[in-house]
Amino acid sequence: MSDEFENFRVSDEDGVRHVVIDSTSKMNAMNRTMIDELTDIFVQLEDDRPRCLVLTGSDGVFCAGGDVLDLGSADAATPARGFRKGAAVLHDAMLHLHQAEVPVVTGINGPAVGAGFSLAIAGDYTIASEDAYFQYGYPRIGMTGDGGSTFYLPRTVNRREAKRLVLLNEQVSAADAAERGLATEAVPEDEFDDRLDEVVTRIAEGPTVALGRTMRLLDESYANDMPTQLAHETQGMADCAQTDDHLEGITAFAQKRDPEFDGE
Repeated sequence: MSDEFENFRVSDEDGVRHVVIDSTSKMNAMNRTMIDELTDIFVQLEDDRPRCLVLTGSDGVFCAGGDVLDLGSADAATPARGFRKGAAVLHDAMLHLHQAEVPVVTGINGPAVGAGFSLAIAGDYTIASEDAYFQYGYPRIGMTGDGGSTFYLPRTVNRREAKRLVLLNEQVSAADAAERGLATEAVPEDEFDDRLDEVVTRIAEGPTVALGRTMRLLDESYANDMPTQLAHETQGMADCAQTDDHLEGITAFAQKRDPEFDGE
């Protein structure tokens, strides 16, 4: 898949889809072509159903936000159109990521700002290198957030902390990000790649249909009342009961051995 994209390197290994941001814009910034490609990558998840998606950056940078000169120039007479179009396409991509029900690990190996911040916190499991940092970023250019940032941020940290991060627009170190809940864990730079591989491998060896569905249930729980959430849980159980992984789990339990899941 790598040859298909200008701004990403994409590869599959042992059921894991590795997506490396390698933007043609400086600091892995998100340009219009990159947003279109991100949509294609996330749409493909629903067809290919990898066991895990891992998203990281190249050259010590995750993603330093949107390439605002590129995004705003889509229609010079009305820059709002450029940003509206860019946001609409990005939001389509994020919806496909959510609907794919594939466990997502984000590896933050450098600055994650603006749209990069949004992608970072969309991960189900987020590992940050100690030399990385998180920053909401949008206030610096007089913008509100996009890419699902205002959805995920108050769900990732509490409402009060979310507003503080926006109002002060601080850079948050990897260690602080882990303490505040923006990242799952922070690791030394020289341990980052090994730890990322370890976590991704462990997730990919699990019952990934069930894990992916559970991630979606957790995300949607904030918008549901109790009866609705219970109904979605019931449907999730019924769907997973038909998977090979469920049969393997039950069989392994009866045989008193560790299960060997295949993600189906």
